[in-house]
Parts: sequence; structure tokens; C-alpha cells
Amino acid sequence: MEVKRTVPVKLSVPDDRQEDLHQTIDQFNHACNYTVQHGRNDDGSLILTKSKIHDRVYHDLRDETDLPANLCVRAYSKAVEAMKSTVADWKKGTSRPLPGFTEPSAVYDKRTLTLKDRSATLSTINGRVSVEYVLGDYQKSYLDDGEYEKRMGTLHYREDEDAFYLHIVIKKAVEERDGNTVLGVDLNLKNVAVTSTGSFYDGGELLWGQNHFFRVRRSLQHKGTRSAKQVLRRLSGRETRFVLNRLHTISRRIVEEADAHDCSFIAVERLTHIREQMDNQNDHVKRQLHNWAFRELQEMLAYKASEYGIRVEQIPPAFTSQTCSRCGHQSSTNRNSDGWFQCTECGYSIDGDYNAAKNIGLKLLTLPEGERPSGLGDGHLALKSGMVNSFDEC
Repeated sequence: MEVKRTVPVKLSVPDDRQEDLHQTIDQFNHACNYTVQHGRNDDGSLILTKSKIHDRVYHDLRDETDLPANLCVRAYSKAVEAMKSTVADWKKGTSRPLPGFTEPSAVYDKRTLTLKDRSATLSTINGRVSVEYVLGDYQKSYLDDGEYEKRMGTLHYREDEDAFYLHIVIKKAVEERDGNTVLGVDLNLKNVAVTSTGSFYDGGELLWGQNHFFRVRRSLQHKGTRSAKQVLRRLSGRETRFVLNRLHTISRRIVEEADAHDCSFIAVERLTHIREQMDNQNDHVKRQLHNWAFRELQEMLAYKASEYGIRVEQIPPAFTSQTCSRCGHQSSTNRNSDGWFQCTECGYSIDGDYNAAKNIGLKLLTLPEGERPSGLGDGHLALKSGMVNSFDEC
């Protein structure tokens, strides 16, 4: 399998060239927005192929901006990908506005970016800018790994730090791990994650942080002043990093646990419709769930697991919280409102999230042929007491 990593690297930019980077980002976003507004067919529909969009907007972008030719190409390419995603949602019946580009970032490729061991040069509206890397141990561990190939990068400006970052994309090939052992993982509000081996990752700190940011944000919105709006923008970045920081830690520990139990697969629920399933919850829980990062956590798991050759597989979520992981009896009365599970058939009593984590792993193991991931044989479920196959008592 191919492992792709994005390494955020802080840049040391000469004072007299910082404005060139700011202007390049501003004009890059203008080019993206121009593409969305003017990239239309004669019937008014969006142009979704890069060859057609080139003919329609490329020369206009060259006239509208001071961007080098290849940055114009990267701008309309980014816009086309966003338009494709929007049209796909429209076809599913999802209401969504046309994409807009305001985030201070610009996409670079090998033609516009030269990557070196400790420095880089970037194309701008005013020639090339040379920058130095400001590296920590995390960045060095990837950039100094000769197995990774440096591919491209995205330039970002973080207003709250008044700093530029280059997100460098690197790739390498990793062999998929042999074996049939599965780690089941349940994601939830109370416990961010619970594994079939009995590890609990508490969500209290994360929910406290999100509620704190919500209260501060609401207070600033009520003020409505210019300074309050500036603080809101900085707060948004801090909140995002607060959440992602903790999710990165949790996902890393889960993958390390899977590696320690010699697992080749991590099973998680398919969470596409999780928000719709919470309609009966109160507004407080809905707000938490709306801001919740289930999908991000699953993506982080897949991202980190791939480096070990471990695959993350999604299974249908139906009844994993209502089914007894010991006898298989399914009933809505098996789990109470406090989250504790007690089987009305065999009397098995256990934490509800832990029971669900085991069911998620078992569900992957018992998928019918044709739906099972390649390489998964009869399989085993990793438990805190060892391993069981899909037919043993657990």
C-alpha cells in the first residue's frame, strides 16, 4: 500500500519577502473564486474537466492576476476539485452553496516549489522566494527518512501566529501486514474510543474544550465589534488545533495498541449517517455531535495505521450497541440509558461501549464472502484476555 504523509513545516521568511507570499496567496484565492464564477458551459452548468476549464479561464487568470503560469493551473485545478465535490452532493440531494476560497493558502507542485533538506524556494507574483525550515523532531523524523519521496506542498498562513507554514506531502510504499487478527473500535461521545482489548479513551477533556470554545465564541458573536471578529478568527484556529491535537494522540495510541496485539485490521463503524441518528437527543448533545470529529478520527486511524501495513475497514453500524457480544442476542432493552449493557437472554453484563467494540470487530470477521476485505481469513478478534475467533465465547 502507498503511505502518504503531510508534514507541516514552519517557515523562516525574509522580512522583505513576506508581502510577496501574502499577495501570492490572495491572488491564488482570487483565481480559484474566478474559476468557480466563470467556469461554466454555455448552458450555465459548471465545467468539471480540467482541459475544458483551462480553455475557459486560463488566459483570463493570467490577465486577472500576477501569478506565474503554473500557479494559475494549480488554482483552477483546486477549484475544479471543489466543484466536483459540490456537484456530487447536489446529485445526492444535499443542498450546498458554490465553493468559495478564503483560507489563506496556495497549492504548489514540482514546477512551482523546490524542496531541499532544510529549505525551499517558492514561486510567487514577484519571482522566487527562498525560505528556511524551522524544524522539530517530528518534522525531522519524516523529512530525513530516505524512504519517503517529497512530492508537493501547500503554503499556509496562520494569522494567530503571524507565521507561514509549508505542508509538505511525502509518499512511500509499505507492504500490507499478513495475518487475520482484528481490533474492534467503537467511537462515541462519552468515550472518544473504546477498543475490543478493553482500552477506554475518555472524551471528557475534549468535550470540555469544545464547550469552552463554544461559550467564548457565542460571547464574541454577541459583541459584534471589529476586534471581536478578529478574535473569533484566531479562536477558530485554536479550537481546530485543540481538537486535532487530542485526536492525533488518541489515534496514535489505538494504532500502537493494534500493533502490540499483532493486528492486521482495525474495524470501525461506517458513520455516514451518525448525525441523523441523533435526532432524539437534546440540543446540547446535538451541538457537541455537530462539532464532533468522528470522521476525522477515523481518517487519522487509517492515516497512521497504513504506516504499519494495518488496514482500517468500515462495517455497517446496525445493532452493534444492542447485540450481546457473548451470545449474539439482539434487543433494544439490552442497553440502558446510562450506557451499561446487560443481555436479557444470557445475563452478560458489561460496559456498553466495550460490548459494541467487540461486536464491531466480530462483524468484520463474519461478513459474507465477497464483502470481506482481501487477506482476511477465518480471523481472530483481539481481546484484553487474548484472542478469540468469531465462533468462540467472548
